[in-house]
Amino acid sequence: MVKMRFFQSIAILFIMASFVYGDKIVISSDIWCPVNCKAGSGQEGFMVDIARTVFEKAGHEVEYRNIPWNRTVVWVREGSINGAIGPYFDDCPDFVFPENEQAMISFEMFVKKQNPWIYKGVSSLAKVRLGIIAEYSYGKELDAHLEKGKFSKAMVQTNFGKTPLRNNILKLMEGRLDAVVATGPVFWYTANKLKVVDQLKSAGFVTRPQKAYVAFSPALPASKTYARILSDGMEQLRKTGELEKILSRYSLTDWRKTQ
Repeated sequence: MVKMRFFQSIAILFIMASFVYGDKIVISSDIWCPVNCKAGSGQEGFMVDIARTVFEKAGHEVEYRNIPWNRTVVWVREGSINGAIGPYFDDCPDFVFPENEQAMISFEMFVKKQNPWIYKGVSSLAKVRLGIIAEYSYGKELDAHLEKGKFSKAMVQTNFGKTPLRNNILKLMEGRLDAVVATGPVFWYTANKLKVVDQLKSAGFVTRPQKAYVAFSPALPASKTYARILSDGMEQLRKTGELEKILSRYSLTDWRKTQ
């Protein structure tokens, strides 16, 4: 009887270990380069590279997919996939977050160079046709303004799909939008790919830099383990200099060194 219980215990431990170690971790987001870029490309984005490096060292396989953000949030929340790339804590407070962040991100307004408009809080948006992305959080003030919904669809245009920022920039260039809200490095990276950098400018900050993460599903038991592995892995990447090497591929430096 004792021997049987011993082997039953070993079997349970083996099942638990196989669930947490050596499994496939599926993470996703819309394209938000250089944070996360086209899946399967030579440069998939620095957050994807961080996740791959950390989890592969821990014996896991990472599968990265490009999925629209609004769908990513739903699928991670229900446990269809493991993690979302890039949320702030306020975006998805029910998700499981690592202790250490994978980026520091702020949002700005961007306009065409000839446009004199400057963002000075939500009251300055009264006559501005603004481009946003579905299910993105842009800080408490702007989020609260957008949730009130006291504007026409023409004044706040929501973009969906796998390349929503690219679509918003194209609308801005075509004169269908007056301003686009985005995070700086991602906006300029995308604008550079579209060859329109010299025609655009920043029109003011919406938020101060905030911590952004690869965050995991509240519906999956392994999420706390994944979050801990990634958090500890960030410390190791800094100590070994690997984080700096990853960021340098995208012409970036460690945000903690500039704080």
